[in-house]
Amino acid sequence: MEVPRRAPLLACLVALMVLPASASAASLHVVFPQTAETTVVQGQSTDFTIDVDALGAVPCDATTAPVRVNTLYSVDAVGDIASGMTADMPITTDQTRGTSDNCYIHSPVVVPLTATAAAETPVGDYTSVIRYGKGGDGGVDLDGPPLTIHVIAPDAAPQPEVLPIPELVPPAEIIVLHAGPLRPQLGKTLKISRVKGKVTYRMPGKGLSRLKDPVLVPNGTVIDADNGVVKVTVERDASGQLDTADAWEGTFEANQAVGSDGRGLTTFTLVGDATSSRHIASAASAKRSHAHLWVNGKGNFKTRGKRASAIVRGTAWLTEETGAGTKVTVSRGLVAVRDFTRNRTVLVPRGHSYTAPNSVPHIRRPVFTGSLPR
Repeated sequence: MEVPRRAPLLACLVALMVLPASASAASLHVVFPQTAETTVVQGQSTDFTIDVDALGAVPCDATTAPVRVNTLYSVDAVGDIASGMTADMPITTDQTRGTSDNCYIHSPVVVPLTATAAAETPVGDYTSVIRYGKGGDGGVDLDGPPLTIHVIAPDAAPQPEVLPIPELVPPAEIIVLHAGPLRPQLGKTLKISRVKGKVTYRMPGKGLSRLKDPVLVPNGTVIDADNGVVKVTVERDASGQLDTADAWEGTFEANQAVGSDGRGLTTFTLVGDATSSRHIASAASAKRSHAHLWVNGKGNFKTRGKRASAIVRGTAWLTEETGAGTKVTVSRGLVAVRDFTRNRTVLVPRGHSYTAPNSVPHIRRPVFTGSLPR
């Protein structure tokens, strides 16, 4: 999730927190590299890492540091970058620190990250920053080093070496079948691809499947991206152009309808606590008390909750069910929120949120109970 940026620290050296007294109150600092960069092919994803120096000590059995890092950097069709999928910084410890129970952190700490680009993202270089912080109430509120994502065309990517196949039969008897790329069909099928983490899906009337390679799925498919990131690609209209959106930290049902103008509208309907056998249950969704979904995309996409829907006019937004109603938070761009309860549409800009309430309090008209003066 993006938050308003602060000026990056020159040395990227920050005292993030002081450990509790039970851990001998050791201070922890992290030192990020000066810059970070990676290359990704249009419509694909790539994993990369950065090396971070962690200075200080933690309990010797610790496997993560009290530092949270946004691990996903998603470039949409117009080149805007949204970050998310916050995770604890993984660490290992190596030696005891003096007579205390704390151990030094083995440095450098290797932090795994993922970059992904829409198929329509123009070739070029796009810049953002690595986002991190304490997590919890502190959030992920600090700018780390600048991040450059080089987006290249598929034909510019290094091709694997193809070894010659021994000729076993005369060439005239060899039949080569060329399987074209998977393409979604307007109003009927969607292409889903795993960007990172664990993603599962269930097509109507079918069993649960683990998403590995890209697949075409029909309308009504329920996708569990609680523990991962999924890229959904659809056909925009009869022209055959494609639109793409990345979704994470939630479970949703995907459908594309075709309007009278011939354009497709793809709706991600939030699935609740997944207790129904119709939906997909996961450990992450079980921990959440409400439905929750991040989306980053550019095109005719909509999220739908119980009390509101959000039609994208920008890039990155969060839709979640809360005790007060359906809340939409905009990280980048502009989103049109349709409030079902109040029967109105509200434009929500970056950095703001809107909640469609579960109900509108009924205001009773005052009833005159006295006597009129003579």
